[in-house]
Amino acid sequence: MNKPIISIKLSPRDYSGLVDLGNRVFASMTGNLNFLTPIPTLLSVQSSITSVVTAIGVWGPRSNRGSHFDLVDLREKALTLHQLLKSEAQYVQITAQLAAGSDYVAMATIIQSSGFQLANTKTPQGVLQMVQNYHYFVSRKLTRNQVKLSWKKPLNVATVGNVKNYKVLRGTTNVLTAAVEIGSPTRTSFIDTNTTGVTQTWFYWIIPNNAFADGVPTVPLEIIVPAS
Repeated sequence: MNKPIISIKLSPRDYSGLVDLGNRVFASMTGNLNFLTPIPTLLSVQSSITSVVTAIGVWGPRSNRGSHFDLVDLREKALTLHQLLKSEAQYVQITAQLAAGSDYVAMATIIQSSGFQLANTKTPQGVLQMVQNYHYFVSRKLTRNQVKLSWKKPLNVATVGNVKNYKVLRGTTNVLTAAVEIGSPTRTSFIDTNTTGVTQTWFYWIIPNNAFADGVPTVPLEIIVPAS
């Protein structure tokens, strides 16, 4: 689970939305043992809500609007409420994190008890498919004892960000479970260097990785890597 974060998507000019959020937060946090010392105080939030409600009434409905001064007054009072709610959200976020530590489920529960809503978290894409066009090549830019692996992202990747990194595994046999991870590049290539002093026959695998888990490993590439 990703770290839960409070989301306030309301504009300072969404007057009724600010009032609704303010009332919900005030009601939820009143007597809430998770939040014993709200900053700002709940009384200041309630007072600001009342000011905005009054200003909305003075500004009036669309068919009978008030003066420009009334509109300016409403916008100022709504901006104050918006700022108070942002400060209250910061207090709730910090308080919940101190209470829950790295237990993100508990943190989310504490935050939601305040009346604030959480930002939508990205859902992991699921198990990634095998990378495409996996191959190696020799280049004049490489030394004699180097090999460059290259591949393309898996077919089921919607965006580049769906892949956290690619695990590069190397073994002396074609048994994946006996291989060791030698790199985790974020790009679709990797250079390995033979520093053993003798020619090696190595097997390489690429495994795409995301927030969900490791993806499907490639079939191994058997490569003879000369000594320097």
